[in-house]
Amino acid sequence: MRGTAWSKAAGSVPSDRLRSAQRIQHVPQKQSKGKGGAQEPPRSKAIRKLESLAEGVRKSSGREKDPKSGCFCQAREHDLSSYTPICRGCGLILCAVNLPYYACPHCSAVLLSDIARSSLSARLDEEISKQIAKEEDEKSRVVQQARDAEGAFPVLHGSATPPRSSTPSRPAAQTHKVLSLNSKTKKYTVASYTNTPLSSRPASRAESEEEVHRISAPPPEVDFVKRTPDRNHPWNNMRMGDLLYVPVK
Repeated sequence: MRGTAWSKAAGSVPSDRLRSAQRIQHVPQKQSKGKGGAQEPPRSKAIRKLESLAEGVRKSSGREKDPKSGCFCQAREHDLSSYTPICRGCGLILCAVNLPYYACPHCSAVLLSDIARSSLSARLDEEISKQIAKEEDEKSRVVQQARDAEGAFPVLHGSATPPRSSTPSRPAAQTHKVLSLNSKTKKYTVASYTNTPLSSRPASRAESEEEVHRISAPPPEVDFVKRTPDRNHPWNNMRMGDLLYVPVK
C-alpha cells in the first residue's frame, strides 16, 4: 500500500506546518528588568524630574546656555529657585524655571562652583532617596487601607459573587470574525478584528507635559526721547507730543 504524500517526510502534516509557522511568527517582547531580573516599576513624575536634574548637574560644565533662553520674571511669576536663587555675577534673581546647571541667562556666568556642584549633586541624591521612601510609604499605606477595608466586610464562604474592588475592572479585548459575500463574484471573505476598549479617564495634568510660560529678556537698547527738551517747559511730557491745556468753565 502506497503511503500518502504527507506521510513520506516527517513534519509534513498540515498541523505540524501550522505549528512551525506559529513558532516563526511568535516573537517574545523584551521587558525592562532591573537588578536581580525583577521588572522595575515606573517612576513617578517627581522622581523623574529629580533624576533629570541630578544627571544634568553631574554631566554639564555650567557654561552651556539654556536652549529656551531661561526666564526673566525675577521670581515674580514663578517660585524662587531653591538651588541657585541669584546670579553672583550680575545679581539677577533666578526663578525655579532657570535650571542650576545652565549659565546665567543675562550675563552667561557659571552659577555653580565646583564645590557647590558636588554639594548640590549630593543634595539631589538625598532628595531622590527621600522621595522614593515617601512614595513607598504612601503605597504601603494604601495597601494597608485596602486590607482593612476587606477585613471590615468579610465575604461568606461559598458565595458565588466575588468581592467588589475599589478600582473598576477594565473589559477584556474581544476578537470578532466577519463573513462578507461578494454579490458579483459569489466569493466570501473572512476578516477578523479585535475590539480593544479604551479608557474613558482623561489624562491628568501631572501626566501631560505642561509648557511653562517664560518671561523674555528685556530689550538691549534703552528707550529714550531723542528730542531736545524745552527750557521753558522742563517738566513737559515729551513722549505724548504737544498737549493743550483746556481750562474748566
